[in-house]
Amino acid sequence: MLQGRALLDIKDLKIIRALDRYGPETTTKDLSKRLKIPPRTLRYRLSRMREHKFLQPFRYSTRERRIGLGENIVVFDLSPSETPFPVEFFEKTPAVGWYAFTYGGMNGFLANIVYPLENPTLNVGVFEKLKDAGLISDYTILDLLSYPTKGWDFSKFGSTGRWRWDWQKWYDRIDSILKNGDSDFVFESIEQTQIPFDSKDVHLIRMLHENPNVTQKQMSLKLDLPISQVRRRFQRLQDSGVILGYKPIFTPFKDTLTLICIIESVSSVDQILTCMYELPYTLDIYVESSTRVGIRIRLSTTDIAGFFRGLDKIRHLADSLSIQILHNIVSFGSLRLYDLYCASENKWITHSSSYYDWLENWLSATC
Repeated sequence: MLQGRALLDIKDLKIIRALDRYGPETTTKDLSKRLKIPPRTLRYRLSRMREHKFLQPFRYSTRERRIGLGENIVVFDLSPSETPFPVEFFEKTPAVGWYAFTYGGMNGFLANIVYPLENPTLNVGVFEKLKDAGLISDYTILDLLSYPTKGWDFSKFGSTGRWRWDWQKWYDRIDSILKNGDSDFVFESIEQTQIPFDSKDVHLIRMLHENPNVTQKQMSLKLDLPISQVRRRFQRLQDSGVILGYKPIFTPFKDTLTLICIIESVSSVDQILTCMYELPYTLDIYVESSTRVGIRIRLSTTDIAGFFRGLDKIRHLADSLSIQILHNIVSFGSLRLYDLYCASENKWITHSSSYYDWLENWLSATC
């Protein structure tokens, strides 16, 4: 069900499409001319959509792997115990970006945890400590190479702003893809070489997350650099794939369920993703390799049954497929990430000696 259906109409969707296409750099005046909507009306509609949570602030998409910071998606399966796993672990571990309670293939927690690329097994050492202490019985890791995002298909919203997605068309499309062997999804070639960077590059990226509307003049003042140098740094970070761009966050549903499907297939991951890309929903694809991915999707609760029916049609393509249901997601925000950067050493310190001291004390007290 659309969130406050009467509040979202075709003009609102046109505004959202325009923002998605032209980005936050476009002005209200430009949008007004493009959409032929009076500026005052446009400002009112934008304010109303933000007030009712249809439209979230713009967010930058960045990939810190090229500047030495890797990411894991890890799922913990909790050990049977009368003592619950304390969420203090996620709150105190500085490398955790977000975590959620999860049920599915494993029952416990799912978390996003970063690590320095120079020490790729650092997180594994921590997880093994949790396992040895009996706090978790098992865990699985996705080591993220990239995570492309598929946006909304706005054409599946009707003239009144109502969702008009026909699940049967997806099932028919899946049948056609499987019959013809279609495989439109192409894994992008990701450059793995770390680029040279310094504290000013990290500070620049941090500012984008603090305020996506920050100007290059404001950056130059904070970085104590000429605007020409700020422009060159920004362009270099874009060209190297660190800064990917920014878009508004559209949230049309009030009651949703977030799923992550972890899929392994030696021969058919690309075909599975081709089927998934036919969905009008936005998708986050967590790519570890061309044979192992995670697909994160947030569905309206009324569409859960329809989604699983389609998933049943492609399940046979996977060598393994597990589903994690996420709830009570806690995010610490992007800025916490940049606190891990040590300017004096020009590197990421995600697990300091003081952290390991805390971990050992915490495990002793907990167990």
